[in-house]
Amino acid sequence: MSISHAEAIVRAEEDSLSSPGETRDAGKLIDRVTAFIPLPAAADPIAWPSTDSAGTPLVLTPDNAARSDSPNAADEIWSAYIELWKAHHADPSQPELRTLFGLPADADVLITQRRGRVAPSELQWRPGSFRVWQTDHFEILSQADDVESRRVAESLEREYWVWTQVFFPIWAGRDQVALITNDWDRQSTAADAHLRSLASPARLKHGQRHRVVLLPDAERYRATVASAFRNTDSKAVAASTGFYSDTLRLSFFFPQQDLSSLHHEVCHQLFTEASANASRRRPTRGQVFATATTNDFWLIEGIAGYFESLRYEQSLAYVGGWESPRLQLARYQALIGGVPIESLEDLQGSRDDIQSKPDLARWYSQASLRTHFLMDSAGPAVRRELIKQLADLYSPPKKPAEVDPPDSTAEINPAEILRSLRVDDAHISLNPIKGDLATLCLAGCEVTGEGLSKQKPISGLTWCDLSRLPITDADVRQLVADTNRLDQLSLEATGVTNQVASLFRGATQLRELDLSYTAVDDSVVQSIPPSVSTLWLTGTQLTDASIDGLLKLPRLQTLDVQRTKMTDQGLQRFKRSRPECQMNPLNIPE
Repeated sequence: MSISHAEAIVRAEEDSLSSPGETRDAGKLIDRVTAFIPLPAAADPIAWPSTDSAGTPLVLTPDNAARSDSPNAADEIWSAYIELWKAHHADPSQPELRTLFGLPADADVLITQRRGRVAPSELQWRPGSFRVWQTDHFEILSQADDVESRRVAESLEREYWVWTQVFFPIWAGRDQVALITNDWDRQSTAADAHLRSLASPARLKHGQRHRVVLLPDAERYRATVASAFRNTDSKAVAASTGFYSDTLRLSFFFPQQDLSSLHHEVCHQLFTEASANASRRRPTRGQVFATATTNDFWLIEGIAGYFESLRYEQSLAYVGGWESPRLQLARYQALIGGVPIESLEDLQGSRDDIQSKPDLARWYSQASLRTHFLMDSAGPAVRRELIKQLADLYSPPKKPAEVDPPDSTAEINPAEILRSLRVDDAHISLNPIKGDLATLCLAGCEVTGEGLSKQKPISGLTWCDLSRLPITDADVRQLVADTNRLDQLSLEATGVTNQVASLFRGATQLRELDLSYTAVDDSVVQSIPPSVSTLWLTGTQLTDASIDGLLKLPRLQTLDVQRTKMTDQGLQRFKRSRPECQMNPLNIPE
């Protein structure tokens, strides 16, 4: 059930977590954050349903939440803020709401640009070598082309407003909202009418703009960050695809199709610069921030990893959910690779402690996994504690006597996190994927063709793993809308047949294909794209008749044909013709 997190948070009761072996009531699945975005005045937003097919409310407010008393004042202000956005979503043409959010009359974002004159000294940019793009909340120093600069500007402004809804208690603008919504009787007065009743037009004012540096390409990005951060771990920074410096108060990016890195770093930036307790002064050189020394650095990176999942579907934004990019690898590692869920103790450490870990990628995956669980699956009470913990991390240091006791997030059972990864048909039916998706792993889950039938076709996939699911050719073709970006496809131990070959049309970038333990035979080889370099055909109906087709794959480097009908003579023939190709690397015992 997709709900607005900001409104769900007003629930005071704690959702009880299911015991091992029990299934959580599908009607109570809280899977993601839903937020509103700025719209042009002439927009035709998608409908916002009040209930799902079972009649369960999708948006929980103080009126329909399961409690008899009213929420506290802070929750009322948060809820009122969401009501303002909901009113804008319902009618983007209302002038009072457009004024409130600073939206132009004919667009969703006001963007201006000018020739750049003075850049931060760390950039060493000459006057006129860059352009300055401005929105209400960001200033972008760009050496990229105009198309990419405008795309980034629009994305940043959208992300800002989503961030304010998800993390409202931390946002510096919460006090303005409190003044604007004071004495608003939401039961009897519409949002626009309340705004008209105020003594002067309401406008949420911003302070200094958040600065972003946009380089033209990856090479210039690496050179710039390596030069600007000589005294830090410049090698690690230069290997990144985005970086936020809390000392310079600058984010660094270069144009990319996938904006997850931008979402990650700007999330760091907004917590640091747009929080209620953020200093408006530029940090002194060498200043050390509490976020670098805290033992809960996992949450600093985990919440940014969570925000990487930000995506849009027409007029709504979504964050989190079972389809979040960070969860796909975590799901594969846990359900297929048997990688254990790390405890909170294993994740804890300061920034320096963490960055010295030999397997940093796994740590990031586990930190993001835990944060996703706490935000999406553990219930409103735990989510409330998590946001309070974030507020404390981005507040001035407390005296020892003021330090709060350990929060409830420390007591999460890793087994609960593991169960949350095991997607089933109910997850897909109640929480279908929103927008395009680059990575999808359902291997080891409890999904059937019936569940996939509830999902609209997905565009933009680069990695798709449907291994071990009881699905057919038709199910796969219905799910995968296009294959032009597909890099890895695994259909191991599914019910696909030779008919799946029609899916390979247009898969010109497919590098790895796994059809192991399926009913395919020699004929499927003729349809395998020439781009494939790794091919798993273990346990299929292949015979020596497939060898000529396999030899025509020019990039093939790894091939597994164990437990097929291919003879030793056929294998030797292939090896003589392609001695550089690694054969049967798994060494499966007979």
